[in-house]
Amino acid sequence: MSVEYSAVAAKLKAMYSNILKDSDYEELLNKKSVNDVCAYLKSTEGYGEVLADVSEREIHRGQMEILLEQELVNEYVRLYNFVDHKKRSLLEFWFIRYEVEFLKREISHIYTHEERSSDEVNQNKFDAFFETHTKINGEVMRGARSLADCIDACKDTPYSALLQRAENLGADFFSISMMLDSYYYLAIWRAIGRNLDANQAELFRKLIGTKIDMLNLMWIYRGKKYFDFPNEIIFTYLLPVRYRLTEDSVKRLVGADGAERFVELVNSVTPYGSLFDRCSDGRFPEENYRYIYNKVYL
Repeated sequence: MSVEYSAVAAKLKAMYSNILKDSDYEELLNKKSVNDVCAYLKSTEGYGEVLADVSEREIHRGQMEILLEQELVNEYVRLYNFVDHKKRSLLEFWFIRYEVEFLKREISHIYTHEERSSDEVNQNKFDAFFETHTKINGEVMRGARSLADCIDACKDTPYSALLQRAENLGADFFSISMMLDSYYYLAIWRAIGRNLDANQAELFRKLIGTKIDMLNLMWIYRGKKYFDFPNEIIFTYLLPVRYRLTEDSVKRLVGADGAERFVELVNSVTPYGSLFDRCSDGRFPEENYRYIYNKVYL
């Protein structure tokens, strides 16, 4: 193991040591309010500093969510500043993911007519990093009142043409979200071979490809079980990447007559049968997805 890799591994191990344990979640499940949750998190190694400056008696859910999301970003910034330029090229995809989530959050306000949050929490550290690394005009985006405003905020970025296409199609918010997600996954899939050596590329392809396959399978399942979508609509929302699924198997799965037949086919024509274990007993596939994907991550 190289000295360079050892340093990164040690950094990650130190960061990982502060995550919540099963016993912490058992405690959190017994809390009766956001205030109680905040008080407990302030007593933990990983979140004491994050919540040190807020009063657990006064904080509300929106503020705490922003603070916890900021900590995730701050961890990313610390890691980004720690590694060399080559490794940063991979970490930039996490940042692209954040750009996509930022756009989806701001665009949702346009379609739901909800007021943007006025929670006063200190975002200066992240805002400075975001403004330095993104070409999206954050000020224009946060004040957007139409999709045209969003397009203007995203000029000179790949999102501009995507949002323009959405406006031309008269797309709703759900469709725009799917378009943004498709852009992200397609971009990261195409970049694997450019930024990694052969062994690294294979590991990363497994990581991203497994995720995309399972997301597509869950989307087909939800479309059949909960929405009764026509097959052609299901096809339009699938992410345009195949890893261990083939085009032929995808066509068969989308063409399945109902959710039960779909699950039978998943078991017979794909390696992802465990994704739908016990779904007939009321378990959501998202539970299995998290378990499978965590194993792949580790």
